[in-house]
Amino acid sequence: MKKSDIAIILFIALVYIVFFSNLVSSASVEGVSMYPVLQNGALTFYGSPTNIHYDSIIIYKSPQLHTYVIHRVIEASNGFYITQGVDKISNPEPDNRIGLEPPYGVPSQYVIGKVINVGGYVISIPYLGYLSILLSSLI
Repeated sequence: MKKSDIAIILFIALVYIVFFSNLVSSASVEGVSMYPVLQNGALTFYGSPTNIHYDSIIIYKSPQLHTYVIHRVIEASNGFYITQGVDKISNPEPDNRIGLEPPYGVPSQYVIGKVINVGGYVISIPYLGYLSILLSSLI
């Protein structure tokens, strides 16, 4: 057995452990507001919403639009988070100014999770999220 075969088997085993242990969940990225950190169609991973601070990337359910949003925290205060996409062209203003979140920010109870990063690098798999996006559009 080649080393590359062993690496593939270990990677698949790791994916199964991560998905079935419920320690980490996944989300598909739909849109370009987080480019280049997260690309449209990428699959990213998130954990519990703990230790959220400035510059964390969170997933929250917009209390205004009732959709899920993955954006970076630009201000955190007393359990409320003001967020904004990384791409300044498609998302030039904070979410509280464009109606994605209340004027005072996202309440902590609407935060689903915190996107996992290792050493400052966000963990995501390009294109794999398209499968989830496609299936959810068919249902």
